[in-house]
Amino acid sequence: MRKVVISMAVSVDGYVNALGGEFAPPAWSEDMDRWTEYLRERCDTLIFGRNTWEMMIRHWPTAEVAADTPEPQREVAKFMNNSRKLVFSRTQPDMSAWKNSVLAKGNVADAIKVEKAREGKDLAILGSPQMAQTAMRSDVIDEYWLLTMPVLLGGGSRLFDGHALRRKLKLLETRALDTGAIFTRYERVSGA
Repeated sequence: MRKVVISMAVSVDGYVNALGGEFAPPAWSEDMDRWTEYLRERCDTLIFGRNTWEMMIRHWPTAEVAADTPEPQREVAKFMNNSRKLVFSRTQPDMSAWKNSVLAKGNVADAIKVEKAREGKDLAILGSPQMAQTAMRSDVIDEYWLLTMPVLLGGGSRLFDGHALRRKLKLLETRALDTGAIFTRYERVSGA
């Protein structure tokens, strides 16, 4: 069965965005390209909350062909554009704004379980901290891929807000990137 992973950049002090909602994207490097390559190899479905999805459509749909997009980011754009995108929203955003986007039906747990049962690679929740928190409370997360950025934000939104279920995790991988970021990958320990 497919796995559901949370793939999220966080600050050293545990925030996924600052008080104003912004979070500077990580600096691009060869290590960052390898990190995104790992995501591209493992996942073919991306899960977003509406806010993050709307933020993403400002960049990715045109980045694949934009003259100023560096070549490694073109590959990421191709992946982002070709992947199935499951969007959770209480409103009816225009899914045609970004190809392969579909509006999730039903509650988070049920919709994700339906996606897990489909053929394909793993599913990744990208950004979307509120969506990720709902998925954690719904007990559907199998792995956590955290990219800890070398910055202190001092406030904002946290990924782990104290409302998630308590879970024991097993460290699968840790890697320091040339940008100063640290990638860690954890899996949920069954029965714990």
